[in-house]
Formats: sequence, structure tokens, C-alpha cells
Amino acid sequence: MKIDWALLERLASTYGESFYLLDSKKFEKNYDEFLGAFRDLYPKTFVAYSYKTNYIPNLCALIDRKRGYAEVVSDMEFDLATKLGVSPQKIIFNGPYKSERTMEKCLLGGGIVNVDSFYEIDIVEKIAQANPAVEMSIGMRCNFDIGDSLTSRFGFDTSRENFWLVFDRLKRAANVKIRGLHCHFPNRNIESYIARVDRMLRLSAQLFSSPPELINLGGGFFGPMEESLEKQFNCKVPSYREYAEVIAGKLRRFYQNLDESAKPKLFLEPGTALVADTMKFVVKVIDIKTIRDKLIATVSGSKLNIIPTSNVNLPIEVYRNPKNCRYQEYHSIDVAGYTCIENDYLYRGYKGALAKGDFIVFDNVGSYSIVLKPPFILPNCAIIEYNSKKKSCEIIKRKEETQDIFGTFKL
Repeated sequence: MKIDWALLERLASTYGESFYLLDSKKFEKNYDEFLGAFRDLYPKTFVAYSYKTNYIPNLCALIDRKRGYAEVVSDMEFDLATKLGVSPQKIIFNGPYKSERTMEKCLLGGGIVNVDSFYEIDIVEKIAQANPAVEMSIGMRCNFDIGDSLTSRFGFDTSRENFWLVFDRLKRAANVKIRGLHCHFPNRNIESYIARVDRMLRLSAQLFSSPPELINLGGGFFGPMEESLEKQFNCKVPSYREYAEVIAGKLRRFYQNLDESAKPKLFLEPGTALVADTMKFVVKVIDIKTIRDKLIATVSGSKLNIIPTSNVNLPIEVYRNPKNCRYQEYHSIDVAGYTCIENDYLYRGYKGALAKGDFIVFDNVGSYSIVLKPPFILPNCAIIEYNSKKKSCEIIKRKEETQDIFGTFKL
């Protein structure tokens, strides 16, 4: 995508002084490369894209066109998938809070529900008893120690007896089929995947007399990123291929003596790994001021637009206003957002030239940004896909207006 100041100024004058730029071709490329890295080693690999990470309908529909699955964690996300034409058979329903209504839609439609808590077992049994002619597809979310100090709150603790009791209880239901096991941990480092793959393979061997239909290792993968961002993490950032060598390589060796038809399907649920580097966030420099010895550039966007749960400095590029004849070089200037929150800084310690009227473009903002942006002080901004060859724009999401926020209130 070829960007210059004139293009950004033209877009800003039409769609607002902050906006997202989407590159769906890069998203498709990431999907192909991610899946390809795993299928090279374990052909029965399938991707279920994490809707919660970024539920732009265009991206979700693209996954379906490429025969991927939808990984959803709420009624809202399930409804979006079905509205986009995704068959329930291509939906995996995860999460700690599931309504009976949507569990029933998923199970009766042939989707997979990965049960996370005890209350879901009662619901599954109720739906199964009411629909004895329909076979229900279930997975069990497993929680175990992967050598990390964080104790995950999700799934069933495999070290406790009730995990085995729940498994046996589901097995006894005549029309409930336990298709396999599921796990998901927030750790992105390669060592955590070594631990979780080994544990899931052992559990599968203990629980199933023959290999299960599937093993689902969830998400939590790093995606492609610039070196400046990679250096800010306290672990090595693996490539798709390095993840595949650990995960797919272990499954291939574990099941090497089985016919291909008898091997379980490997399901992965990437979000960040596919979408993070497919979006940019554009802001305009509104003013630059000095408070005591601190230099601050105020811009038209907020930290809430890009990394609401992190304090890393994302890769940025400054596009200078050609109308500015004089530029000042700064040794260290902090880029601050429009909110009234003291710590609303989008970038700390920028070094270089900067002036009012310039644009700053933040990279790697596709993960969790638009889904976590609250309607705080200002509603969310437009998402634009710009075609540099055709020099045309497609509005993926219009800028939100006041009515979008207050329309559900009684005024």
C-alpha cells in the first residue's frame, strides 16, 4: 500500500482525522502461510479463526471462502458467523459464558461446543435428551500446568477427579459424541507449546481407546512483526514455521504408525497471528507543547484505538506536511491521545522531526484494537481499505456517530 501525506490528508478530510487502514490481501497471505506451514508437516491441520480478535465481517467471510472454520465465544459472534453464511458445521463454540439458545443452535447444526464449565454439562444433556435423533459434537477444554506462574481460569482441571467424572458422564449420553480435547493458554512462547502438545497427546491417549477425531490447541501465536516491536517482548518471537515444527512435528511423530484416516485432525485458533499486521492506524498531529521539561505531541487518536491492554511502542512512520517549511528535530517526545486520561500515550520517546499537521501511522494494530475500543469520549473511527493500484477506497466500516452510541438510551 503506497501512502503519502497527500493521500492521508484527502482521506482525513473525508472520513475524519483518525482512521484505520486495512490490507485484506495481507490477511489472506498470512492465512495461507500459517496453514501451509502446518500442513507441510501434518496435512490434517485446520484453522478456526478467532472472531474475538478482530471480527471485521470481510475478514471472517474470507476465512469461510477459504474453507476455514469460525471460532466464536459468544451469541453475538455466533450470530455474525451464521449471518455471513458460515455453516454451523464450520463453527467451534468456545468461552466460559454460553447461552442455552446458542449452544442448541450450534449442537443441532452440527457444530462443536467445547465445554468449559460444569453448568454447560447440564445444558448439553438437556439438549441431547430433547433431540435423541441428533448426535451432538462436544470437546472438553483442558486446564493443566504448563510451567507458568499464571493459573488459567478456563476449562476443567485435568488433575482433579471431577475432570474424569465429567468425561465419563458425557460418554454415557447416548447421542453425545466427545470429538476430542481443547486447550488454550495466553502464552505465545514456543516452550509453552512444547508443554501443551505433550500434555494433550498424553491425555488423548489416556481418555480415548483409539485416537480422538480432533485435538484443538487453541490460539496464542505471534504474528509477523518488525524488529523494533519484536525486541520489546521478553521471549523469542517464533515464525509460523517454528510453531509448526514443534506442534505439527510432534503430532506427526506421535501418530506416525497410523493410517492417515485414523489420525486426529489438528485444530488451531489463531487471531493475532493472522490479523495483527494487516491494519494500520492513522492520526493527525494536533499540537505540540512543552510542560516543564516534557515534550508532548497531541494527536487525533487514542491509545484505546490501538493497544488498550499493552504498553509497547508499535512501529510508526511519520508523514510530513509538505506545507511546513520548518521542522524541529526532537530527541524525545511523547505522543498523547485525545482522552482526558493521564496515561493516554500512544508512543513514548519518539525521536525525529515532527510538526503540527503531520500524520503518524501506527502499524500492527489489527489485533484486539477495534473490538476493545470503548465508546469513551469519542466513538470509533472508520476502517478503510485503500487500493493503491486503482486509487480507490472501500469503506469497511463507517465512522461511528453520536446516534450509534446513544441510540439505545431513552432520551
